[in-house]
Amino acid sequence: MTTEIETQLKKLILDDDFTSIQGLVNEEINLMSILRVAHKELQHSNLLAWLFDPNETHRLGDFFIKEFIKLYYKENEYQDLGNTEAKLSVFDFVNLDFSDLEIKREHKNIDILILSKSNGLCIMIENKVYAKEGKGQLTKYRNYVENEYTDFKHKIYIYLSLFEQDISEVETDFYVQLTYQHIKKLIVQILDNQSISIANNTRFVLEQYLQTLKALMNENEKIEKTAKELYKRYKSAFDLVFKYAEPSQSTIVPHNLVELIEKESTIRPFSTSKTYVRFQPEFLYQNIEKLKEKGFITKEDDLTNNWLFLFEFHITRNYIYFDLKIGEYLNSDCRQKVYELFSKNNKVFNKVIKANGLLRPSWHQAFQKKIITSSEYNKFLESEDENLNDKIEKKFRELIDNDLPKIQQILETELNK
Repeated sequence: MTTEIETQLKKLILDDDFTSIQGLVNEEINLMSILRVAHKELQHSNLLAWLFDPNETHRLGDFFIKEFIKLYYKENEYQDLGNTEAKLSVFDFVNLDFSDLEIKREHKNIDILILSKSNGLCIMIENKVYAKEGKGQLTKYRNYVENEYTDFKHKIYIYLSLFEQDISEVETDFYVQLTYQHIKKLIVQILDNQSISIANNTRFVLEQYLQTLKALMNENEKIEKTAKELYKRYKSAFDLVFKYAEPSQSTIVPHNLVELIEKESTIRPFSTSKTYVRFQPEFLYQNIEKLKEKGFITKEDDLTNNWLFLFEFHITRNYIYFDLKIGEYLNSDCRQKVYELFSKNNKVFNKVIKANGLLRPSWHQAFQKKIITSSEYNKFLESEDENLNDKIEKKFRELIDNDLPKIQQILETELNK
């Protein structure tokens, strides 16, 4: 160990920010993390089923299930719920009586099955935290519901995941895809609702669960900011720690994306977390006035905290994908305008067209490029000769030199009309 790095380690250990970050981490502690079940789908499904059931001990009655459906309508321009002919419209929904609602858990391996015989309503939810769709799984569950509940007028199939996932193409015509952002918003909405009385024990459960979701989604801004500052200050010391850390302790694919972004002059770093490494292209800033003039962003937007054009690498336990998404934005007209542009150029924006033809409310995937596939990562783990960073850098260069200019050209052509 060089004297310089040894000194850095000593400074790091005694740094007030390093001491305080442990306190920030402790703020994220909740019952689910203490019990080590925060990452387990079974426990999430159990809690959601408890909240959906009007007869359970939370004493919210049918408030959660109703708000769950109402939030969907509000986020999707009040379009019908469902991707099949047996959809549920707003007009049908307001007349529903949930007094006979029945919640089934793990029925025929289906995570959550919500049934109301009097309303002819069946909502099937497949729930994923980090796992992905099993082969033929969604088709099997849908076929069961179709055959078992033939008399039910409304059959809704929902694929719920922590973050947006790709599902088998044949099932995109049937399943509504939601993320835990929907659940998080719903819980915040309930906790902030002054018109309902929430028992203290129920409020405690909801607050704990909300904290769990924020931790899973890496949404603690204080930790993110402090960690970034510490890393910049003591980069050599951290790199040494990472070098000697046990590989088995890593929960994501190791990568050099942060360094590649920092070195690349055509892009600038953007809000980054453990599982998402993001950047913003310089061409957005070069065209900021035209973006405002054409209505792609608001006149007040300076792009520094713009999530509408979301360029991000998604780093998981066994693969890395790059996604361009239409992200959250306060102005829905701007989001729609970006969506229409991307849809007109869907040969480049290869993921923008969805089964229902609608713009998703929070995160709408428009483009994807595979950086490291799970099979490539497994091969790397088995071979001492494989250099993972070289593979990542090669794909990164393809993205910057080939894919990004195509996206830039489409945008600038539109802006110069």
